[in-house]
Amino acid sequence: MKKYLIVLFVTLLQAKFIVGVGGYDLCEKNNIYKQYDGKCEINANITDFTKKEMPNVNAVSIWITKDFNFKEWFNPVEVNRQIVNRGYIPIFIIYWYRDDISPTFVTKHKKDYFEFLNKCNKYLSKIKGKKYIILNPEYNENGVENWSGFNAIMKKSYQLLKTKNRLIGYGLGDFGIYENTFDYGSFTSFDKSFKAVKYFDFIAFQEMRATTRNSKSAILNTPYRSLEFAKYLYQKYHKPTFLAYLALSSYKAQKLQSEVYKRYSQLLPIFKKEAHLIGFNIFHLFDRPQQVGYFNEAEKFFGILDKKGNKKPSFFWFLDIRE
Repeated sequence: MKKYLIVLFVTLLQAKFIVGVGGYDLCEKNNIYKQYDGKCEINANITDFTKKEMPNVNAVSIWITKDFNFKEWFNPVEVNRQIVNRGYIPIFIIYWYRDDISPTFVTKHKKDYFEFLNKCNKYLSKIKGKKYIILNPEYNENGVENWSGFNAIMKKSYQLLKTKNRLIGYGLGDFGIYENTFDYGSFTSFDKSFKAVKYFDFIAFQEMRATTRNSKSAILNTPYRSLEFAKYLYQKYHKPTFLAYLALSSYKAQKLQSEVYKRYSQLLPIFKKEAHLIGFNIFHLFDRPQQVGYFNEAEKFFGILDKKGNKKPSFFWFLDIRE
């Protein structure tokens, strides 16, 4: 096992750097692309746009949640045709527990969870080629971060899903005091529930910020904090790291969003060298007017293009995130 993990680690570091975007369907008219808003006709895939406008992008992320419709959503035939066959690597983010997660909830719904993973396994087997899987991002909340019982769940999850062409990451949320760059209390809070990471191929983490929840200084600190977090994860657990999804809202903060993307682009060489970062994925490419969640109104503005397809200043800094 140890020899296999060393070979896998070297292989991951030698693989091409992954740059991904959220894979929602689009509307296209007169060569102008915009986010589906419930009114326009869905007639384009995200890769139709990235092929023309974003040469740095080589991956597309797809969320598989508890209510995922395996028969209708992201049909494997279409994923293969529109994503894989066009040279993009799919990133599947499996988010079954969502914010319901707790030791009690995990224990009570263990059978349901693994039945769902079996469905995921069958679905993923129909997708061709190499794929990245990020499992249970943001699990480290509601007491699960201190619960050693979660290790057995994650180990079994990895064993159930692992195949030759699947690289699987243990998902984490970056929670804590966001004004702090190195947040020791937060960074060490989940160790008890993270022992099973030794079986995984990489460590995935996320960053989400918006003015509806975070101060300007905290948002500007995001690239530096996530660099310290990624470095800590690599040094502590000896696994490559992957920024599973970056969600920075431009709600009343378009210049702020742009500045944060600029700083990420400038820090990327350090991420790669010191944290062995192997991937960088953004939550939404286009603003999604139907998006709801923790950040309230700001949820609608996580894109680096607005809902009509106009490029925000952050779009051009994201183009600098590349291999």
